[in-house]
Amino acid sequence: MELLRKAENLTEAYVVLDPIRPLEGEWLERFYAERPEEASIAPLLQALSLDPSDDDKTLFTGHRGSGKTTELARLEEILRPTHTVVRFGENLFNLGDVHYTDLLVVLGQQVFQKARDSGVRLNEDRLHDLLFWYTTHVFEKSEQGKAVSEVGGELDAVFARFSMKLINDAPYRREIVRAQTQANLADLLRRLNSLLEDLQAKSGRRTMVIVDGLEKMYDLNQVHDLFCQGANALMEPHCRAIYTVPLALYHTDDFQQVRMSFTRDFPLPNVRTVERDGRTPCLEGRQALLHVLDCRLIPGLLAPEAAERLVDLCGGVLKELIALARNAVLRARRVRGEKGPAQPADVEYAARQVRNTYRAALTKEQYEGLWQLYSGGRFVNSEVTRSLMQNLSLLGYDGEDAWWDIHPIVRPLLEERADEFRKTG
Repeated sequence: MELLRKAENLTEAYVVLDPIRPLEGEWLERFYAERPEEASIAPLLQALSLDPSDDDKTLFTGHRGSGKTTELARLEEILRPTHTVVRFGENLFNLGDVHYTDLLVVLGQQVFQKARDSGVRLNEDRLHDLLFWYTTHVFEKSEQGKAVSEVGGELDAVFARFSMKLINDAPYRREIVRAQTQANLADLLRRLNSLLEDLQAKSGRRTMVIVDGLEKMYDLNQVHDLFCQGANALMEPHCRAIYTVPLALYHTDDFQQVRMSFTRDFPLPNVRTVERDGRTPCLEGRQALLHVLDCRLIPGLLAPEAAERLVDLCGGVLKELIALARNAVLRARRVRGEKGPAQPADVEYAARQVRNTYRAALTKEQYEGLWQLYSGGRFVNSEVTRSLMQNLSLLGYDGEDAWWDIHPIVRPLLEERADEFRKTG
C-alpha cells in the first residue's frame, strides 16, 4: 500500500508511520514538517548561500534517527534551482569497508549519470579520458578488452558494469583497486576535475555532491582512515560537497584535526522537548513534533494525551517518535479496531518494548555512567559515554551551550535500580 495523504484509519497509519523510510520525493513533499529553527538546517543553508567558493566541503552529522537523510533530501530540493545536485548513498558502498579512494572513484560515475539524467551533454573526450582511467585501474585484465570496446560505443554499459564492483568484488580485489588509485590519485583527480568543470560550464550551475550514509560506518578505525588520512583527497574535487560522518568521530581526539581539514562541520541537533533543567517544557520543540504526527494522521486516530506522551518519550529523536507511534497504533488496532484511537496505554506499551531492549543490552559500566548523569554529574567524554550516545541512551541537545540528557525511555531503568546505586555510592 502506497499512501500520499494522511492516514484515515489505523491500518493506513501503520503504513505512513514507517520509521525506516526517509522522506524523499513525493513523501518529502507530502509529509515533511518544519523543524524548530534551532534544530534545523537553516544555519547550514545560510553558510552555503554566503560562501562564494565552488569547492567548499562540509561534514554533516547527528544522532542516529535524528532525520539527517530527510534533511539532506530537503537540502537537495532547496539547492536544485541553483545547483546540479549529485546525491548518492550507502547502497554504492560496503559500509564495513569504505576507503576515501572508493568515494572518488564512485564520484566520477555518479557525475556522469547525473549529467545524463539532467540532459547535460558532457564533453565526450573528457568522458573517455575518465573511463580510460577506470578500465586501466579498476577493471581486471580479463575485463579491460570488453570495457575498452564499450567506451567506443555506449558509455552507459561501462558505468553500469562498474558501479557495483566496489561492493561485489572480493576484499583482495578492492585492495588492489585502492592501491592502484592511491598510486595514480593525481591522474584520477585531474580527469575527474576536468569532467566536473565541464559539467558546471555546460549546466551553468554550481555542482553540489552529497554523500549520504557514511554516518552509519561502525568501525572507528576506518572512519579515521577515511576522514583523517583521506581529508586532503576528499577536498580536491572541483565541486561543493557534503560528507556525512558518524557522530562518534566528534568525540574522538582525531576530530579537531578533521574539523580543521574541511570547510565547515554541521551537527544536526535533536529537537528539544524540555529545557536544560529537565523539567520545563520546550513548547516550540513539542509543537514541531506534534506537527510531525499531524502531517501523517487525521485528527482522532491518536488521542491528544497519547500524542503528548509520544513527544515525552521520544527524546526529540524523529525516528523514535515515528517508531513509537507505529507500535502504539498497531496495539490500538488490535484492542479497539480500525478507528482506534490510540491511547496513552498503547504508547506506554510501545515504550516498554523499546525499554526492554535497553534492559537486555545495557552493561554494568553503562548503567554506572548513566547513573552519574542521572544523579547530577557532569558529562565527561569517555569510551562509556560514547557507547551511550551510540545506542541512544544518552542524547545531545544544542542551546547556548551543548548539553546531554538520558533518553526518557531509559530513565525508568535507572529508577528501578536507584536503591542499588545509592548503596554502592
